[in-house]
Amino acid sequence: MATLVLTVVGGIVGGPVGAAIGAAVGQQIDAQIFKPKGREGPRLADLKIQASTYGQQIPQLFGTMRVAGSVIWATDLIERRNKRGGGKGRPSTTEYSYAVSLAVALSSRPIRRIGRIWADGNLLRGSSGTFQERCIFRWHNGSEDQAVDPLIASALGIASVSAFRGCAYAVFEELELGTFGNRIPSLTFEVEADAAGIDAGMVGNSLFGETARCDGEWPFTGYAASGDRLRDALAPLFEADGVRLLSGPDGWRLAPTAAAGEPLALADFREARRGDAPGDRTQHRRAPLSSLPGTIRLRHYEPERDYQLGQQTSQVAGGGVREERIDLPAVLPAPSARALAQRLAAAAADGRETLVWRADLAALALTVGHVIALADGSRWRLAGRTVRGSDILLELRRHAPLPAADLPAEPGVPVRAPDWPDAIGTVRLFDLPNMGSPAASAPRLLVAGAGSNDGWRGADCWLVASAGAEPIPVGAVRPAAALGQLALPLAAGSDCLFDLLNSVEVQLVNPAMTLESVSDAALLGGANRAMVDGELLQFGIAEVVGSGRWRLSRLLRGRAGTEREMTHSAGASFVLLDDPALLTLPEALAGPAEGGAATLEWAPRGGTTLADVDVPATGRALRPLTPVHGQVRADGAGGVTIGWVRRSRADAEWRDHVDQPLGESHEAWRIALSPPVPGIGPWESASPTLDIGAAELAVLPPGCTIEIRQAGDFALSSPLSLPLT
Repeated sequence: MATLVLTVVGGIVGGPVGAAIGAAVGQQIDAQIFKPKGREGPRLADLKIQASTYGQQIPQLFGTMRVAGSVIWATDLIERRNKRGGGKGRPSTTEYSYAVSLAVALSSRPIRRIGRIWADGNLLRGSSGTFQERCIFRWHNGSEDQAVDPLIASALGIASVSAFRGCAYAVFEELELGTFGNRIPSLTFEVEADAAGIDAGMVGNSLFGETARCDGEWPFTGYAASGDRLRDALAPLFEADGVRLLSGPDGWRLAPTAAAGEPLALADFREARRGDAPGDRTQHRRAPLSSLPGTIRLRHYEPERDYQLGQQTSQVAGGGVREERIDLPAVLPAPSARALAQRLAAAAADGRETLVWRADLAALALTVGHVIALADGSRWRLAGRTVRGSDILLELRRHAPLPAADLPAEPGVPVRAPDWPDAIGTVRLFDLPNMGSPAASAPRLLVAGAGSNDGWRGADCWLVASAGAEPIPVGAVRPAAALGQLALPLAAGSDCLFDLLNSVEVQLVNPAMTLESVSDAALLGGANRAMVDGELLQFGIAEVVGSGRWRLSRLLRGRAGTEREMTHSAGASFVLLDDPALLTLPEALAGPAEGGAATLEWAPRGGTTLADVDVPATGRALRPLTPVHGQVRADGAGGVTIGWVRRSRADAEWRDHVDQPLGESHEAWRIALSPPVPGIGPWESASPTLDIGAAELAVLPPGCTIEIRQAGDFALSSPLSLPLT
C-alpha cells in the first residue's frame, strides 16, 4: 500500500484529573479530528481514472466499490505474428496482434472478491466470471502473508520481486489488446471488501484500530477511504452522517448526535450573570442568510448505474444563491442520497443559529455533543465549552435533524453495458455448392457460430489439417444472424417448383434470432438462402411458433445442384446465408482440408476451452452439377442414341437462352453401365450424346441402367441414371 495510516490520536488518560482539564482535553481532540481543512482527501475522480504514477495513493475500500486502481507492474507489449494466404501465386498477408501482462493495485485493505471488470467502460468480465477477451486472470486479497505472484516473479526474479503484502491487486496475463486499439485500456473493478453493508462507525473503528470508538447511523454500500491524514479519510463520511465528538466519563467517542442519549434540560443548570453588560448576557447569534448556501449538491456513486457518478440536490431554507457541492466517495442508492442531501441542507440551515449561554461550574457535567432542551421546547447541540474562572461558556447550536429515512428519488437512466450470463456456443461447418461466377477452384467451407444469448461475442478458429498437425489460425467467427437445427424431419420435394407441401421447423440457437418473410420476386432474386446440412434452399414465409422456433414454408428446394440432399432428419444443421458475419475458410486452407482428415478447433472469445468440428470432405463447390433431361431414343438400326443436357456450376442462369457457360476448362463426360457388363463400356465423350449399337444393346441384362457423369477440372458430378432395358 502506498499509504500507511499511522496512529494520530494518542491514549486518553482515564479518570478526570479535574473538570477543567477534562474539558480542555476534549477540545484538543475535537480540534485535532475536525480542525479546518488543509490538504484534501479523496476525490470522486480519483476512483474513476486509472493511474500508474509512482506514489499514487491506494484507497482502503469498505463494502463494495468500483475503482480504477493503479498499475503497479506491466510488461512491454507482446507481439504475435500470423501469416495467412500466399498460395497459388497470391500474395500472403501478415497480421500482427498484441497482448500485455500487468498488475493493478486496488485496495490497501484486504478484500473478499472481485466481481465485474470494465475496460474502456465496456464489460471485460461479467457477473458470470467469463472474460470477453482472452487472458489469464488472478487476484490477491491483500493479506499480510500473501505469496509473490508467479508471473511477476518470473519476470523480475524471485530475489527482487515484492509480494505487495497488505495491498489487494489483480493480475492479467497476456490480455489481448486488439479490441482496445493495441493499448492498455482503462480498467475499473467491482471490488467487494465486506460482505454486508457498512456505516461510518465501522469505517472509523477500522481506521482508528479500535472496536467501539465510533458509531454511525446511515448505511452505505461502499466507501473508499484515502488521504494524507486520518481526518482526510474520515471527514467526508463523518460530515455526511452527522458524526460529532461525544465526551463522557468513559472517554471520548465519535458518533451521531442522537447517540448522546436523552436531551438534558438547560433549566437544570444555573445561569451565571454578573450584570446587564452585553458580555454577561446570553447571546443569540444569527448569521446572515446570504452566508448560507442556497443548494446542497451531494455527489456519490450510484449502484443502480454500475457505480457511475450520481447526484442529488436539496434547497436550503432561506439560503442564498451559492451552491455547495459535497463529494462523498461512497456508494449509496438515490433514495438514500436524496434523504442525506436534505439532512445536510437542514443542518446547514440549523447552523445559522448559535446560542452562547453562561453557566456555573455545574455545567461541566454537560459533555460536548449532548443535546440540550430549552424551555421553549427547542433542541440545541452542545458544540463547545469555554472555562472562564468560575464560569462556563456553553456554545449551543440549533439541532433539528431530519429522520434517517429514504425519500423517493430517481437514480437517472442507467446506461449499462449488457451483462449476459454464460452463453453456450455452437460452431458449425457447411460445405457450400458453387454459387455464381466464377467457378470455385477450392472447396467453399463456411464457418458459422452463435451463442445461446447475445453475450456470445464469437469464437477464434484454427484449422488442423491432420491429426497431430500444427493448428493454423483461420480468423474469428462472429455471431451468425440465424443458426440452429431442424426440430422435425424434412422430406424431399420438387426442385423445379415451389414446394408447398413441406415446411421446415427450425430451432434457432439464440431465441433472440429472427427470420423474415419475403416476396416471390425477392425470393427469385436470391433472398432467404439457407443451408440445411448439404441442401441449399430458400424460404418465402417465416412464422414464429415458439421461443426461438420458426416454421419456414413456400420453399425452393435443391438449389445450386443440391437436389440429392433434400431428405433430412431432425437435428440437421441450419444456417441463414444472407449474413456478412459468416466466415469463409480461405482457399489456401480449404484445399488441404478436402482430404477428410482435417478438423476445425475453436474457442469462444476470451475463453481457453477448445472444441473441434470435423471438416466436410465432399467439396460440393468443385463438383459439376448433375446433368438433366436425359433421353434414350432408338436410332432405327436396333441401337439407341442417348442425349442429355449439361448444367453449369459457374452460373445457374439461362441468360442468352442458348446455352450456359461451361464452368470447366473443357467439356468431358464419363458414361458407364450399372451394373457393369464385361466388354461394354465405359465410354468417354466430349459432347452430351452417346450411341450404343444393336450388338451391344442385345447383350445387356434386364434392368441395366446407364450412368452419366460430367468430368470437371477437380471432380466428377453425381450421376444421371437412365434405364436401358
